[in-house]
Amino acid sequence: MTTYRVRVGFHNPTGLTFRQLDEVLEPLRFWRTDTNGGNFRYYMEYEYQSEVRSICDVCELAYSQACKVRKCPLILVEAKSNKEHRE
Repeated sequence: MTTYRVRVGFHNPTGLTFRQLDEVLEPLRFWRTDTNGGNFRYYMEYEYQSEVRSICDVCELAYSQACKVRKCPLILVEAKSNKEHRE
């Protein structure tokens, strides 16, 4: 199973934007991480685990869902290494 770190950002977002994003992503098994220390001004970080999806598939899924909340989201997806996973 591969774990992906997914950052979703918007230009000038509100708290409501990120609440709506949580509502859209949670049913798809995206979990918000607490690594940003409450600093959510422009982006929110999530984790997503999959055995079958590639990094491009995860990026496309996150982008398509974030577009439902607000236009032109910025998406960064990176695969977490096994070392990060164990910490």
